[in-house]
Amino acid sequence: MPDFTDKLFIINKEKGPTSFDVVEAFRKATRERKVGHTGTLDPLAEGVLLLCTGKATRAVEHFMNLPKTYEFEICLGIETSTLDTEGDVIRSAPVPDLDDDAIREAAEGFVGDYEMEPPIYSAIKQGGRRLYEMARAGEAPRIPSRTVKIYELEVLKIAPPLIGFRVRCSRGTYVRSLARDFGRLLGTPAHLAGLVRTAIGPFGLDRAFPSRRISEGDISELRATSLAEALQFLPGVVLKEQSGRALLNGTCPCQNDIVETIGCVDGASALRMIDTSGRLLAIGHRETEDERRRFTIVDSYRLLVSSGGLHS
Repeated sequence: MPDFTDKLFIINKEKGPTSFDVVEAFRKATRERKVGHTGTLDPLAEGVLLLCTGKATRAVEHFMNLPKTYEFEICLGIETSTLDTEGDVIRSAPVPDLDDDAIREAAEGFVGDYEMEPPIYSAIKQGGRRLYEMARAGEAPRIPSRTVKIYELEVLKIAPPLIGFRVRCSRGTYVRSLARDFGRLLGTPAHLAGLVRTAIGPFGLDRAFPSRRISEGDISELRATSLAEALQFLPGVVLKEQSGRALLNGTCPCQNDIVETIGCVDGASALRMIDTSGRLLAIGHRETEDERRRFTIVDSYRLLVSSGGLHS
């Protein structure tokens, strides 16, 4: 069996199973015990789901912070309890006669920082309980809004009551909430009618392996991506040979240990630390202390290094 340990996998989740279902099927098919995903998809949603195994699970946070791209449809005139097709109808109204230009102008208004109220049927925890558990128990907790970012919102199709979109957004964005709020802006109820996640950062559907085949135990063409390759979206610093060895023994590098930089290091919240052969050694996190720039080592491919600094 191929080596699936310490790798990233790009999966195309089909409609029906939960993200956890896909993880469990993956564990069974690959016999990997330590498997994590980098952001859930609702059962009715489909598209890109990233799975990490072994030591690659230490980098999950960096993949979760990548922008997500979705293609979705909203249905005007009906709002449901879950904000998608699974919920009960809680409000309905005739769909107004909408001008195409007005719809596109409304979409442009969402671009930028967006104060979004998450759906009550979501996995967000409040007081140690999931919101969907509270909703199913008949409770109505107050849900604080959160600020997310919409990088792009493009209208793909206008065929009332359906409108199709492509959105590129930040972590924490609920497209179901976006569907509800778009309808409200147009003066009509709305819910999410379909959702496909087409990309997480640079990882797109064109490279994704069908979750159905994993559920059937067929992993004959499953492609693994090394952590070093998967994290190439992060800027990096190349360390001298002796400095790389010292880092794996817990000694953090200084400015004189750097051979070269890769990408835009200035202002980066995280970066790769690699040796001269291209091997990933660690992931650094930038901090500011006494007006100096410092990188605290938070993850390592071979060794988890808990603290230290890179000064300039």
